[in-house]
Amino acid sequence: MAWLALEFSVRGVDVDILSDALFNAGAISVDVKDADEGSTEEQAIYLEPGEDAALSWGHNIVLGLFDKDAMADQIFSVVTDAVAPLTLSKPLENWIDDQDWVRLTQQQFEPIRISKKLRISPSWSDVTDSAEIDIVLDPGLAFGTGSHPTTQLCLRWLEENITRRDSIIDYGCGSGVLGIAARKYGAGKVVCIDIDEDSLVATRYNSERNKVDLEVRSAERGYHIPGDVVIANILPSPLKVLAPLLSRLVKSGGKIVLSGILEDQSQGLIDLYSQWFDMSKFQSMDDWVCLQGTKLA
Repeated sequence: MAWLALEFSVRGVDVDILSDALFNAGAISVDVKDADEGSTEEQAIYLEPGEDAALSWGHNIVLGLFDKDAMADQIFSVVTDAVAPLTLSKPLENWIDDQDWVRLTQQQFEPIRISKKLRISPSWSDVTDSAEIDIVLDPGLAFGTGSHPTTQLCLRWLEENITRRDSIIDYGCGSGVLGIAARKYGAGKVVCIDIDEDSLVATRYNSERNKVDLEVRSAERGYHIPGDVVIANILPSPLKVLAPLLSRLVKSGGKIVLSGILEDQSQGLIDLYSQWFDMSKFQSMDDWVCLQGTKLA
């Protein structure tokens, strides 16, 4: 079976109205992509908690997928009327063959080599090289597959700094990948905390799959037992709000690790956390930075 794909080029402010019109015209799905992807004009979108989800860029490709019997001219006429007074250029038409979509989706997620020691692999991968530590992790509802620089920076810190029997608190645990890695690196007690229920479910599932013992807790229940290391891979806004709490969760002389931070946001967080820690930059990757600190006596 084949599918009719109609591809429109529109500005970001027009994406929502066009997407609604395509669905009303019978689209099975609508996909939005950055028209400048891969060029020097490509723009990344970063959101802070509480901000509305951004579904578009400055220049967009909006692709509507329709049944093979749909008539492109008729769809264009209906959509044009629906979005008036917006003027649309005639879309590009393509035919997409029916394929094994699960297989194609899985092919997007290959094993990720974090270091010589650590690899993260989806469950369906057929890896041929060896790794001392292999974490099995499938893409899911919670952040943290190992592909994002912020996660990789935290994993590198753990590998270089964890000592056996360290107690670790992963605040904002997402998929649980950092807690799992900490245990596999030899850490003792690992507590994973998140406010999102999907993340708690994902962390429990992934810890069982990887045969490690994690204590998984909701942030709403509170947690007050300090650890040797607190790691928080979230975003600058919650890192600012949580600073007093996170500082209390680190033992005297213990370590704090902060990630999810762009380079130009790092100095403000260093200044804030310097009330409690001797702060420094650990490493950078792309435009992201990981901060580390030792708690002051």
